[in-house]
Amino acid sequence: MVSHNPPVVKPPALKPGDRAALVCPASRPESPAVVNYCARLLEEMSLRPVVGKHVLRVHGYMAGTDEERLEDLLSFLQDDSIAAIFCVTGGFGSMRLLPHVDYGSVASQPKIVVGCDDNTALLLALNAMSGLVTFYGPNLDQVKTKHSFERLKTAVTDARPPSPVSAATEGDDDVLPAAPYAPVPGRVQGKLIGGNMSALVSLLGTPYQPDLQDAVLFLEDINERNDILERWLTTLYVSGELATVRGVAFGEFVNCGPKSSYNTLSLEDLLGERVKRLAIPSCFGLPLGQSSRMATVPIGVNVSFDAARGVLEFAEAGVS
Repeated sequence: MVSHNPPVVKPPALKPGDRAALVCPASRPESPAVVNYCARLLEEMSLRPVVGKHVLRVHGYMAGTDEERLEDLLSFLQDDSIAAIFCVTGGFGSMRLLPHVDYGSVASQPKIVVGCDDNTALLLALNAMSGLVTFYGPNLDQVKTKHSFERLKTAVTDARPPSPVSAATEGDDDVLPAAPYAPVPGRVQGKLIGGNMSALVSLLGTPYQPDLQDAVLFLEDINERNDILERWLTTLYVSGELATVRGVAFGEFVNCGPKSSYNTLSLEDLLGERVKRLAIPSCFGLPLGQSSRMATVPIGVNVSFDAARGVLEFAEAGVS
């Protein structure tokens, strides 16, 4: 088990007029119109968007070569005039950048970093190696509702603890809330760590592996087969890492299912089996996933988790 334990570093809350960068650490967005849309979202937050010069490059399935994507990311991380970095889209490729980040300078120049999906690797590495509180929220190309936009804006501009995340009540006017299902009820406290399951498990055994000891772990994924997701959770189980967490908040698994596999068990059956064996308080259905209900949450802050109610409460803000 990896133990980093650097001091917690919180970035300053954003204020009107701050410069905010758009980057693609993984794949390329669908079109230039998507980048323009993301820039407009930042303007709606009263921020000044700065677009990375390589966001529309193509190298295989990535937004340019590693060197090109790194140039965008590192230049913004080191630029004192940039207050925040927002990921445009997900895809594949973020993990390839991790060995080339100067984590010491990240801690001395803290700024907001927001993303999800494959960008989980970057968020978790920054938190593990530098202590920076990062933000698991929608890649900007996924912001399609006022609800997710307001959740994102509040998380990065308000220096008060975020409002609770609830499976039973979270949602916008056009989406009915989910009903929480708790394989193991219970109430726990700990540091919030997590994100996309595929990306998180891929960090195991690397220098960037998150420290899950006494954490409240949240997990989500998208477009994946149930048996593959069960394999990822079993990896956490057999490695011993899952046994170290205090609670598991399962988010949304958008467009996941048996697909071409023969397994007819539900995702709650497959993943719930592991947490039941370890008697870890856990709940399914929280709005932590890549849908219109997605809440933006700070990684690395103290939270309390009530599995029976499906509620995640924040003891502190993610920004200073």
